[in-house]
Amino acid sequence: MKTIIALESIEKHFSGSVVIPPLSLTIGEGEFLTLLGPSGCGKTTLLRMIAGFEEPTAGEIYLDGKPLTNVPPYRRDMNMVFQQYALFPHMTVEENILFGLKMKKVPAAEQQRRLEEALQYTHLAELRKRTPKQLSGGQQQRVAIARAIVNNPKVLLLDEPLGALDYQLRKNLQLELKNLQKNLGITFVYVTHDQEEAMAMSDRIAVMNKGRIEQIATPAEIYNRPRTLFVATFIGENNIFRSGDANIAVRPEKIRLYPLEAEQDKHRMTGRIIDMVFLGNLRKLYIRLYEEDMTVLAHQYAGDSRSWREGDQVAIGWAPEDEVTLWL
Repeated sequence: MKTIIALESIEKHFSGSVVIPPLSLTIGEGEFLTLLGPSGCGKTTLLRMIAGFEEPTAGEIYLDGKPLTNVPPYRRDMNMVFQQYALFPHMTVEENILFGLKMKKVPAAEQQRRLEEALQYTHLAELRKRTPKQLSGGQQQRVAIARAIVNNPKVLLLDEPLGALDYQLRKNLQLELKNLQKNLGITFVYVTHDQEEAMAMSDRIAVMNKGRIEQIATPAEIYNRPRTLFVATFIGENNIFRSGDANIAVRPEKIRLYPLEAEQDKHRMTGRIIDMVFLGNLRKLYIRLYEEDMTVLAHQYAGDSRSWREGDQVAIGWAPEDEVTLWL
């Protein structure tokens, strides 16, 4: 895959404090890469440096092999979509989408062709004559995205674009965005703190912590084979067991429960179910261990033959291939 964005030893300092220590990253052409991490981890700062709204303290950013130092944001072949839609309230949908093309003095026929294409991709054709106040939050976000893609950028940067929407609408737009990116073939660099969103949409995820990338990999690898304790605990739910000079991570869905009297050789630990949470297709079981001062989380799915109850004494175990060793 051809590299479209390359960050080489990028650093960012604010008032003498290091926000992003030296960091290098390559992003492939047509890739959907997500920068994922908690608030304050540096992901938005990194995105703004790519966009040109923040200058790196050190290092270089390349777009398609060309350095971006001293290249202002409006001359970089990329567009940015924010959580706040920043639409012109007095303009219609199509006027908002066309604004950038008019400023660039793109020929009228080309403007119209690109407008129709953007309206089609974002399912806004029937809403073209409406103003922003006549649109829902999800529709306004689609207008902001259409306004960005109509410029045919090499890269689209998205900073928590779905953060202001309700849960169900976010889920629907995640699917729309993923399909849009696939159809357009544009490189997406997406910032979010929502791990479920990152897992659902990305080709690769860069998990950030305190300005550093702890791991960059596919969603499946991030989830199944975390490389650090931070990644193991930040992505999804995990049980962390201390074992000598290492931690052992086991996902709740991999934990197996047995009656105390059954198949003693398979038991790793014993305990008592202290709480249960019903979530429709699964129940979360919290087991307080007798041998260690910790509570283990296990998932029981609808249709399982055994129905456990709060207060039951159980043994827990897991297959060796389902554990991940995290060296200290």
